[in-house]
Amino acid sequence: MNQVTESQSERQIEYRQGLLQGTLAYLIWGCFGLYFTLLAEVPADEVLAHRVVWCVLFVGLLILLQRKIRSTWSMVRARKTLFWLTISSLLISANWWIYIWAVGSGQVLAASLGYFLSPLVAVILGLIFFKEQLNSLQKASVLFASIGVLWQIVAIGEFPWIAISLSLLFGFYGVVRKQIAVDSVSGLLIETLIVLPVALVYLSLLNTEGVEHFGEFTWELVGAGVMTAVPLILFASAAKKLPLGTVGFLNYIAPFMQFLSAVFILNEAFGVDRFISFAFIWVGLIAFSVDLFRKAKANG
Repeated sequence: MNQVTESQSERQIEYRQGLLQGTLAYLIWGCFGLYFTLLAEVPADEVLAHRVVWCVLFVGLLILLQRKIRSTWSMVRARKTLFWLTISSLLISANWWIYIWAVGSGQVLAASLGYFLSPLVAVILGLIFFKEQLNSLQKASVLFASIGVLWQIVAIGEFPWIAISLSLLFGFYGVVRKQIAVDSVSGLLIETLIVLPVALVYLSLLNTEGVEHFGEFTWELVGAGVMTAVPLILFASAAKKLPLGTVGFLNYIAPFMQFLSAVFILNEAFGVDRFISFAFIWVGLIAFSVDLFRKAKANG
């Protein structure tokens, strides 16, 4: 009896640790919209290059401290793994660039919409690439999200390319990463190492031409790399301790924080038509969440 009680107590402690780590990860991601406004004067290309460089240094140091250099190197030597990580590196780099550009141009609201759409895009890609069948609630969630996107096109007269691009790139990133068994931290290091030479050459050219911004925004640019790595490390640890359903619900913290910061802190325009568009997508997410809750309950 004591052993059972101790086991339950350990699971509860692990769950609380995972919940704290997961919440912190999504809170940091939720602050990205505000953080990258600090770098609005820096071109998105330069911010991305610094994000890659400092992320490599921070994650590389962590891998070294964890003594995972050998296991990470073995991933690089595996051709299939390296191929898929090269593809995922290009996808996530494009995702980062669009997000940085969107924030710098005052479109945090559009960026948040992209991450609201991401879970629903993942469902559609699962249907296309993995023949995963959609149940009635998933079909309803996709339908409402589609109406929300169409409303922006027809009523507002603009195609939400930022949101669509971010959600598609992140969705395909998930599809690619599903092809290989690589942990998040090692995978991030390899992905950033792949594009590191391009980042270093670009920054060197900026320095030669005397148009770089590192001297003026030193800590903000260094922080961009650290803020990329820290939440991913927290999330990787949390994902091992939490049920999939709990992780799914935590996923909404970041886009809601970005949405709130865009409307109430950055004062982006949020008229009736844009509200209607978001409302349809939120209804779709509610349907998706109900389905997620049912699955989590069924799995104990």
